[in-house]
Amino acid sequence: MIETSNSEEKKKLTIKDIYKNINNIVTGDILANLAYSSMIMLYFMFFNIQYEAVSEMILNKYINISSIAFLIISIILIEISYKKESDNILIYALEFLVLAIFTLLIKHIPKLLNCGTQTYILIGSYLFAIYYMLKSTILYTKEKQEDLRKLSDIKEIVKDEPIKKATKRKNKKTEKEMKEEGNK
Repeated sequence: MIETSNSEEKKKLTIKDIYKNINNIVTGDILANLAYSSMIMLYFMFFNIQYEAVSEMILNKYINISSIAFLIISIILIEISYKKESDNILIYALEFLVLAIFTLLIKHIPKLLNCGTQTYILIGSYLFAIYYMLKSTILYTKEKQEDLRKLSDIKEIVKDEPIKKATKRKNKKTEKEMKEEGNK
């Protein structure tokens, strides 16, 4: 009995450790998303402030430099994700690639849409903010579902394939008993 209680305690400890580990992973992923979204929002805020303060020539240089910087960050993250085989880092790399493309198109899209550059930047910042909020909530719910699946012991209780037993008739009589009853 002492061994059973020890194994149960070990099992409880491992489940608690798994739960803490998963919570740390979820918290880390959500914090990483918040960090990336904060950096992008700071970039958009800085760009809006600089848009009114500097000349168009300096603004064009700023757009070129920032789009190249985001492209370099994206390429570096793609290489890291390839080496580590990490899907999360690849997603961050693609997000920075989209940001680089968005930044590069700041010069042209407002002219095509007949809107101001500040309006285009504002719409872009709202879209990025909405994207990161949705991504964080989806990531959180996905990780919690996996957490619940790992903590569930239903898989241990229910076997993969149930054993089927042949049905037996309780009142089954042998041929001898039936002949004896027929003779009576």
